[in-house]
Amino acid sequence: MTRVSVTYVSYSGLYLLTLTSVLLSSVLVVFELHHYLVISVAGFLMAGYVAGALHSLKRLDNVLADYPTDLRVLEGETPVLSLAIRAPHLELLKVIKADLACDAGLKLSDYSVWRNGQVLEIRMNLNARVGTHRINTLFLRFVVLGGLVEGLMSLEVFTEVQVLPRFSIGVAPYTIPGFRHLGVGPSRVRGPGTNIFEVREYMPGDEFKKIDWKATARLSRLAVKEFEKEMHRDVVISLVLSDKFFYPESKALENLLREVCKLALGLLSNGLHVRLLVVTERGFLLSNKVTSISRIGELLGVLSRIEWPERPLMTYSALRVASWLLLPVVVNTCSVPCAVVNIVCLEDLSDVEAAHRIFKKLKTLAHDVVFVVITPSLIDLRLEEVTLEDLSSAYQEIENLVKLTRKLPNSIVAPDISNVALNKVLSMRATA
Repeated sequence: MTRVSVTYVSYSGLYLLTLTSVLLSSVLVVFELHHYLVISVAGFLMAGYVAGALHSLKRLDNVLADYPTDLRVLEGETPVLSLAIRAPHLELLKVIKADLACDAGLKLSDYSVWRNGQVLEIRMNLNARVGTHRINTLFLRFVVLGGLVEGLMSLEVFTEVQVLPRFSIGVAPYTIPGFRHLGVGPSRVRGPGTNIFEVREYMPGDEFKKIDWKATARLSRLAVKEFEKEMHRDVVISLVLSDKFFYPESKALENLLREVCKLALGLLSNGLHVRLLVVTERGFLLSNKVTSISRIGELLGVLSRIEWPERPLMTYSALRVASWLLLPVVVNTCSVPCAVVNIVCLEDLSDVEAAHRIFKKLKTLAHDVVFVVITPSLIDLRLEEVTLEDLSSAYQEIENLVKLTRKLPNSIVAPDISNVALNKVLSMRATA
């Protein structure tokens, strides 16, 4: 059963028909044209029937409506919502407009309506952005008998639309060969570590503690050991989204999520394990630890569950929520020190303070932390066509971000998130 209410009815046309019938009947009686009274009587009967039907329609409370409760599509595909509504007197209605009560990331692009007796079938093509959307109510504006009566009907519809980001693993990302699959892995790059990379001849300036005395005795000349640089095995990506990313006129959210997917792919290609935390103004999402490229679909599933707001908020608290939420996630994910990539949008000094708390807590536990600072306009500036007004706005935001990031250690302003963050992580050395 679906709850239905007729919230508005205009009887102006019906009143006009009744008034015309009364006047016509009076004229016919005065002039004794009784054989024409059947016309006015028919007008009265039609008005009465329509009024009675609309009175029943306004008292509808048990209407059968068949519709899908969830729709799942890929980015770029068109979700289609089909409804079949069964109720008495629906054959009188002609739907002239349909609309949906939903969030800012979902729009009704077009629709078609069929009537089959007391069954009203509606097919709606939707335009949906990446993430999760909820449809609450369907509004139908209708007319009866060519416009004698106009009305607005609302039906409770509970449908969830989920759009997965479109991401193809077509280009092999930058990789460093030779990673191990337990704990901290080698990079096949010289640097601090415990595994021997090579033994070479002593060069002026080499540290004496690196001298390999056994190799020196065997070769009859000084030889030193070079070690492999050790790198993290686990990486936690923390994506903090303010509602600035949910304005319907900007494609920044999709472009940002695509960069996050590229970053995750690059890390997985280098043998690292990835866990994703997404924090918004409406809550948080957390993936399982992904250990191979074949399971990257789990990360796409998490990104598709990001909820769109009905209206974007002008207050931002997601980063402050992340400041106490991230630590238990990292502790639960990493048994040894790991790398934590924070993708954030800094609005003011309170956000910088929240990011500072994240940095201090994680560094105390010997984790490596990097902040990649972005804004929607900065992402659009790189990936979308922009106007001079957009350039001016982006310049002001970048100027403000640069000032804020000077107060935050190990932070960088960069729209090219995937390459910058990947290089940062691969250059880190575990301290465990």
